[in-house]
Amino acid sequence: MTAYDAEPGAPAGPEHPKRSQPEHPEEPQPVEIPTDMRAPAPTVPSIGPMPEVASSAPLATPGTPPVVPAISELHPFESKIAISISEFRGLYHTLQTLTATQSILTQ
Repeated sequence: MTAYDAEPGAPAGPEHPKRSQPEHPEEPQPVEIPTDMRAPAPTVPSIGPMPEVASSAPLATPGTPPVVPAISELHPFESKIAISISEFRGLYHTLQTLTATQSILTQ
């Protein structure tokens, strides 16, 4: 092993000390679902007029944050992820489209 000279008074040890991990990692912030989001038009042509489907989004109460269970309350097989707002909106539109399509097919 080769020894390197250090300046007098310099701390002895690794150049990059190990960083301590925070006890509680930062929780992802809850995302509000806008009530004015609408599903895109279906790509399959329909035979008759398309009925208007009511939004399945819950009405938001101003000033009341959504209830998020503590990590200890989650089941062992559940986990949390953080996604971008644009990805969330895309998933929300897809869910609305599927809900509207299912509603039409069951009539």
